[in-house]
Amino acid sequence: MTLDPVLLEQQVERQRQGARRNSAAIFFGAWLWFATVSFVFASAARVPFPQRFGVAALGGLIGSAFTLFMVRVVHRWTQRGMLAVLEPGGRGRDVAVYSHAEALAVRGNLEAASKAFDQARAEHGEKASLLRAEADVQLRPDGDIERARALLMRLRKAADATRADELYATHRLVDLYLGPLGDESRAMSELRRLVERFPGTRDAEGAQAELNRRRALKNTTDSQSRSYP
Repeated sequence: MTLDPVLLEQQVERQRQGARRNSAAIFFGAWLWFATVSFVFASAARVPFPQRFGVAALGGLIGSAFTLFMVRVVHRWTQRGMLAVLEPGGRGRDVAVYSHAEALAVRGNLEAASKAFDQARAEHGEKASLLRAEADVQLRPDGDIERARALLMRLRKAADATRADELYATHRLVDLYLGPLGDESRAMSELRRLVERFPGTRDAEGAQAELNRRRALKNTTDSQSRSYP
């Protein structure tokens, strides 16, 4: 989706700063806790007093590093769990079905690849994974843009399409309408769809910002046109 690059970069940087602050807070909190525990154990073991601080510092460092590592592991597995919800049944199993078609596309034979995708859908049904896989192929610079648009529209209507599929298709349709297809009115419609279908998400916020920017630009242009007939 074509958005203001400055706003996008600012949003990404805010997310990075937030992640760094969270990691620093977790590391410091864990260090303080483990350092205290290590100092207590060192005292109970009658470690000479000057060395107790070294034991406490080392224990805090090891404990905080382990804690930060485990937090990241849990975060990664949580993301995988969310993906399992968004992609029920595991789309990876369908890769073997369309791998031949993708191989043909990689070799530059898009016509044969399209026929192979059609055959796969005829055999396995109008599955979202097949529609999305071919859409990715047709969205390449040498692909068929109109076929890509049709595939994305069908993807959103597929019986097994997930919210992730709908979000992907809508973003790609915005790209097409603002890019090679040059249809701003349909692009605006897809942006509104993002706002309505995914409220409260960064996707919706970005879409709303782009809608506001384009409306303001249009109003300015119309005003200037009326001022200079």
